[in-house]
Amino acid sequence: MLMVRKLILILLAVSAVAALAGAQTLVDLQHQSRGVDFTGASFTKPIRTGTSLPAICAVGEAFMMTGAPAGSNLYFCLAANQWTLESGSGSSGSANTLNTLSSTTNGPVLTIGSGCSISTPCNVRFGTTVYSITSPATATLSGGTGTAYIYVSSSGVLSVGHNLSLSCTSVCTAISGVAAFPGDSMPLAIWTANAGTWSGGADVRSVFGRDDVYISTGLVSTQSQGLSTLSVDSSVVSLRVAVPLHSNSTCTAGVWATDGSYYYLCVAANTWMRAALATF
Repeated sequence: MLMVRKLILILLAVSAVAALAGAQTLVDLQHQSRGVDFTGASFTKPIRTGTSLPAICAVGEAFMMTGAPAGSNLYFCLAANQWTLESGSGSSGSANTLNTLSSTTNGPVLTIGSGCSISTPCNVRFGTTVYSITSPATATLSGGTGTAYIYVSSSGVLSVGHNLSLSCTSVCTAISGVAAFPGDSMPLAIWTANAGTWSGGADVRSVFGRDDVYISTGLVSTQSQGLSTLSVDSSVVSLRVAVPLHSNSTCTAGVWATDGSYYYLCVAANTWMRAALATF
């Protein structure tokens, strides 16, 4: 009987030790440690990784996009289910670099300029005017297969022209029926979609860069909202106008007209003179 009791006590002790050992394999670092030093570890993986952003996140989470270039691949969840690119994490200097206006996708959601903020705006130069994008924009598909053209309009509006079914956040405008970049726009990127999901995109800013215009003799240029408007310098080049009906028809000095029989010249405000045309 004594041997049986000893055997039972031994088995209970072994079971307790085994249970304690098993419990120690699961450690709650938050509550069971005062400080953790991983400098001696062979490797550490503190955040999740993947080729696309998770649809759900909690404030404080971090994520590394494995397919993105260095300096634009680290995201933090700053609001529930909203990832923000930490554009300065891999580079120094201004955040107004080429990749801050690059786009990332998560299924039907296209994020444009995820690194743009008030403190690090993404600047787009349009002629002599610089427009600043101070927050990310999202273009969300609800269906369709086709192409989206991302550009800044001459009035400084971040726009997504498309032949798809999509909507934009308040910092960008979706414009349907667009099959190419408008003539008065600054192109940024082209994205394609297939069956309601973004499938690929390209940065086209250097390809579609706008030319500088230099004014030569006889021309003048005016600037408005980044657009250069060219016109004739009337002090150098006389303008041809419609043939006047009377010698006092409205005109400004220097303009001229002809009907094949006479040459008409406005010599002063609302004062015309004419000369007959003849061979010589």
